[in-house]
Amino acid sequence: MADLASSLTRLINDTIAMPGKFAEVAAHDPLNYVLIAFGALFVAAASGVLGYLSLGAFFSLFTGTSSPPPEAR
Repeated sequence: MADLASSLTRLINDTIAMPGKFAEVAAHDPLNYVLIAFGALFVAAASGVLGYLSLGAFFSLFTGTSSPPPEAR
C-alpha cells in the first residue's frame, strides 16, 4: 500500500517529467504541436475565466456591490 509521502513524490516527479513527454509526443507529427497548443489555450482560457469569476464573487462579499432585485425594494 502506498503512503502519502511516496504518492506525493511520484506526483512531483511525474509533473516534472510531463513537458518532456508532451514534447516527445508532439515531435511525431507537426499537427500534434497545433493540437497541443490549442488544447493548452482552451484549458488556460477556461481556467482564467473561472478564476476571474471566482475572484469577482469573493471580492463582492466584502464590497457589497450587489443589490437586491427591483421588486424587493
